[in-house]
Amino acid sequence: MTAAVTLEGVCRTYESPAGPVDALSEVNLSVAAGEIVAIIGPSGSGKSTLLNTLGLLDRPTSGRYLLGGQDTARLSEAERTRVRAHRIGFVFQAFHLIGHKTAVANVALPLLYNRGPRRERHRIARETLHRVGLGHRLHAVPRTLSGGEKQRVAIARAIVHRPLLLLCDEPTGNLDTEMSGTVMAMLADLAHDGGPAVVVVTHDLAIAGAADRVLRVRDGRLGEVTDRQALAERPPHG
Repeated sequence: MTAAVTLEGVCRTYESPAGPVDALSEVNLSVAAGEIVAIIGPSGSGKSTLLNTLGLLDRPTSGRYLLGGQDTARLSEAERTRVRAHRIGFVFQAFHLIGHKTAVANVALPLLYNRGPRRERHRIARETLHRVGLGHRLHAVPRTLSGGEKQRVAIARAIVHRPLLLLCDEPTGNLDTEMSGTVMAMLADLAHDGGPAVVVVTHDLAIAGAADRVLRVRDGRLGEVTDRQALAERPPHG
């Protein structure tokens, strides 16, 4: 499989009144297209910094970040914004849907960057909603959707422009155990069916155990979790 994401010796240091703080330290990571990688770790371990770095919302202090083989250090701010819009999808715990817009209108939003006709944008959005099992809820507004349906709309919005990388920040945090498993299974289906590289940050060890690989961040350092069985046996949110 081709690497969609490559981090090589990435460090991120912040200045604080007490001196420099290493949020990320010599992080090496490669995620292939169609692969799901789960990131776990305690609060303050560096998970958010890693996600922000992958999402081009932050820059490494040192090291290299290659997205689709492109060295992101060479991108201007305008180019970084363009790459985020076209090559990266984001899914959040809180859904972030626009309340007065229908499901199909919410999903079509990322396609505004393509400047195509509205009819074509909505056609693609409808197809994507069908792909996540919401073809019957195209014209529903968020207040009429369940939590699981809202998250599926959010996932459809994140993949509608066929990104190279899909970043999910606690995507099951507002869902019950059954729906959490459903959402994770759907992410796996989307990734493995010729989809993007998927990075999921989660505190739910059972959900993490469903990923292709599990990595743990601790004190800014990234390491692979090898005891997958132990993760799978932990109860969700435990």
